[in-house]
Parts: sequence; C-alpha cells; structure tokens
Amino acid sequence: MRAAGVELSRGTGGRDGRGARLGVTSGGPSAAVGRVLRIAGGVYHVDDSTTVVQASLRGRVKRTDSRIVSVGDLVELERVGDEMRIVRLRGRTGALSRHGVSKRREQVIVANVDQVAVVVSVTGPDPDFLMVDRLLALAALSGIDAFLVVNKTDLAEPAPGDGLGQYEALGVETLRTSAESGAGLTALAGRLAGRITVLSGQSGVGKSSLLNALVPELDLRVGEISERRGRGRHTTVASALYRYPDGGYVADTPGLQYLALWGLDPAELPGGFVEIDAAGEACRFADCRHRVEPDCAVRAAVDAGTIRRRRLESYLRLLDEAEKGR
Repeated sequence: MRAAGVELSRGTGGRDGRGARLGVTSGGPSAAVGRVLRIAGGVYHVDDSTTVVQASLRGRVKRTDSRIVSVGDLVELERVGDEMRIVRLRGRTGALSRHGVSKRREQVIVANVDQVAVVVSVTGPDPDFLMVDRLLALAALSGIDAFLVVNKTDLAEPAPGDGLGQYEALGVETLRTSAESGAGLTALAGRLAGRITVLSGQSGVGKSSLLNALVPELDLRVGEISERRGRGRHTTVASALYRYPDGGYVADTPGLQYLALWGLDPAELPGGFVEIDAAGEACRFADCRHRVEPDCAVRAAVDAGTIRRRRLESYLRLLDEAEKGR
C-alpha cells in the first residue's frame, strides 16, 4: 500500500501563486522515487538509489508552506523532456522544524529524521548548555531519538562537574570523540549506520570535521574558531544530506545560534525534560509551571540539589518562548 503524499499538480488542494494546486493523492506506479539531498538555487539534488539527479518542482509553490519539499523528503520524479521534475511529495515523518523568518511559518530543517546527534566540544567553543537542552527537548518532543557527542577530546578531557555528565545521569547516551585523533569514531560510525541522522549543535563544535573523518571523500569545508570571540564561523550555510557508506544518510545542518520550538504547546514542554517531568508529578497544582507557584516540587528538588538549577533555567527559558509563540 502506497503512503499518502502531496502531488505537485493542478488538481485539488491549495493554490500557489499561479493557480497550481497541491493535492493529496496515491501517486502513480511509474514514478521514480528518490530522497532530497540538498536544495540550491531552486535545484533539488535527489538520490534515486542509483545516482543523484537534479530536478525542479512542477508548478510554482509557496516557499513559506511547511509542506514544500525539504532536505530529507521522499519525492516522486517524472522525466519531462530532458528535465526531471518532482511531481509528488511522499508522507513526511520525524521532521525537525523551527520558526521561519516571520515566526508565523514552519521551516523544516530536515525531514524523515531517525535520530539527532547533539554535538558539543570540550573546549573551543565551550558547551552551550541552553542549546543542548533545546535540541534534546526538540528531539524528545518530536518523537526522535537523540544522543550526545562530546567532540575534541584530544584538546581536553571533560572535567568533573563541567555539566556534561548530567546528561548521562539523565539517561542520554553519550559518545566521546575526536575528529583529529580518531577516538570514538568507530562507536559513532556504528550509531549512524542505516539511519537518517542529523548532526546538530552550535557553530564550531566540529560537525563537519566529524563527517570528514567518517567519510573523507565529502571534503566538507571546516571553519576556524575566532580567537576574539571564541565562536565558530558558520561554514555550512544550508542543510545537506550525505549518503553514509554503511547505509543511511547524515545531515550537516547550519550552526544554529537560536532554534525556536515550532508549534509547541507549553503544557507539553516538561516532556522534553525528563527529570522535571518526573518531579512535577508531586507539585501541588497539576498545571504548575514551576515558576512561583506554591508547593512546587520541581523548585524544591532544585533547592535540594537533585535537579540542576541550570536545567530549570533552560526549561523556563523555553517555556517563555513557547508561551510568546502561541
């Protein structure tokens, strides 16, 4: 049975700027199926399992629509003369999204994701714990597996009490790697095999370096760390999906300095913070937001040292964003 999808045609559905419509159909049996690897200048680079072809969209479609083809999407292709055209978008699962420029539209970063590797570095730049918490929460609330990759261990070892160990204590799988020395790369390679993985994290933590170490033929550009600011320069400007030699794909995403949680109900946010969710069961009020409410079990746990104050601060920051975004 074929999965439902979106056909880019002039049938039924939502109009684009020239009257073209998007309609949900069952698709045709003769269409080739491929996965979008990257998008540049209106050209879609699609892996059809034998080669990578360049295709265009059929019809003119609103770019701000979240259903428009994104990196990671499965699409159906048809040849029209000498050109390949995307005529249908297959059903999408496991999408990572953020607010678009207008903050009223969803911008899909990568579609059909199996797991997220949240990459941090021991030093250069120092870990951004708010971003780590944000990415782990985003993955959890999107129903996507996530694990932590602590990179650049050749430069320093994680120090006791530096905050990275808290994630292992919370049950987050943690791999320690060095793109330079090769440490931990075998374990990381096994974790990536056969899956669609997003490497995500702040700029400069070594995402592209890790990909180059695992798949040398990629030869991705690697940025240097600005000594003045201690922040990585953006060397990846758009999401791209790469074939992984052992099966699956790996996505290299732009360094994300700010990632808003798209369409989040504030009441669902505790689901992205396992220890806050568990402690919240003992709060006096079922709808406690863990700010100033009386008899808040989460704040009591923070005072007792069983929940890190930094985690509560991250939760409250994301809660503010979720409430303002509604």
